[in-house]
Amino acid sequence: MEIMSVDTVTRSTAETAAYYESVLGLPVRKEIGAVEVAVGRSVIRFREDPGAEGDQHYAFLVDDSRFDAARAFLAEGPGLLGDGDRTEFESQAAWNARSLYFPGPDRSVLEVIARRDLPQTLSARHARGAKASNPRVPGVQPTPFRPGDLLSVSEVGIAVPDVVGTADRLTDAGIGRYPDGSETFTPAGHIDGMLILVRPGRTWFPTSDRVVGEPPVTVIAQAGAASPGAVAGRYQLAPGRVLVVRS
Repeated sequence: MEIMSVDTVTRSTAETAAYYESVLGLPVRKEIGAVEVAVGRSVIRFREDPGAEGDQHYAFLVDDSRFDAARAFLAEGPGLLGDGDRTEFESQAAWNARSLYFPGPDRSVLEVIARRDLPQTLSARHARGAKASNPRVPGVQPTPFRPGDLLSVSEVGIAVPDVVGTADRLTDAGIGRYPDGSETFTPAGHIDGMLILVRPGRTWFPTSDRVVGEPPVTVIAQAGAASPGAVAGRYQLAPGRVLVVRS
């Protein structure tokens, strides 16, 4: 389920545009009352809503070979969010991934994630030669992190009042779920893209003050090589929160 686009809100399009353009170096297109950010194959469109409540979460995919470069870039730039002394997080065994979290605009919690089990065909297509430009040869320094190393939007956090029930409905539609879910947090989707279904009011890991809100969001995804069983359709997750799956 490759995430192609996300449409949501931000309290300040000026702040959001400046962050993604200046801090992360991503392509940004500005228009009256909205801003579009290109993240590899994905696009996030933010519409301005000064009264929007709560904080948002997005994860961006990186090739595992570029993870160390991403860590150095983020540590020197926006800084890393941690849990105690930890700033690098190994996911549960079912994920086979590792992550870094960092503060984004409008109090968002952003993440870069390297998914080791991503099918090679997808990884190669996304990476566009990133591995070739960063060979793991003794004595050769890795190339610095570049905005193009962010390959796509890998996760979108979405608040729903009934986390388990929503995940069950998506499972029935061929949209998988991970086994480490709970009544307040359940990942739904596949290795090529997923929704992080969360109950409003909890905080975004690894922070203690960035609180899940209920902003409107529409996610458009493509059933990809890692998600052939996903049934195309429009899925109402909660009021104002929609997933559209295309075949």
